[in-house]
Amino acid sequence: GVYQDRDKYLLRSLQTTGRMERLIGEMLSISRMESGSAAVRQEPVDLSALMAQQLALDRELLEQRGQRLIQALTPGITVTGDASLLGKAVGNLLSNASRYSPEGAEIRVWCGRLEGRPALSVENTGARVSGDALPHLFEAFYREEGSRNRSTGGSGLGLYLVKMILDRHGAVCTIENTEEGVKATVRF
Repeated sequence: GVYQDRDKYLLRSLQTTGRMERLIGEMLSISRMESGSAAVRQEPVDLSALMAQQLALDRELLEQRGQRLIQALTPGITVTGDASLLGKAVGNLLSNASRYSPEGAEIRVWCGRLEGRPALSVENTGARVSGDALPHLFEAFYREEGSRNRSTGGSGLGLYLVKMILDRHGAVCTIENTEEGVKATVRF
């Protein structure tokens, strides 16, 4: 009868609600940080362990997308900051790497010391960012693909949020094209 496709439409509704919830969460986080009402805890954070936790959460998604995870995490890389916020930043970098990579791509994650300072990188193969887009990637609502179609990308807030979080931790993120893909590097 009239309800024969209800499961299909309930699933679509749940997916749409989930996307809206994530977008609202990002906007609230940004609003709190811009207004200064979001306190950034200052405690020791094991960056390697934080990345390992995030990778454990994302591993299944990468496998579903036919992507291969390669990780090199040096134990005991510690920074001072807010583990929850740093986890959100790392999660956004990993999500972008996966989202903008084709099936069969490698997602290469590294954490260690770069020039004597804590650092991490996330590289995805099989992807490119145009030279015109590179300087704008950390702007709010910016997307290289401008159609605003949710199936081809996110809200344009993920990297803006990453930048805001890292600014509050005295860290810098750069994104560059490599021979095989795109690499985001964070230096504390």
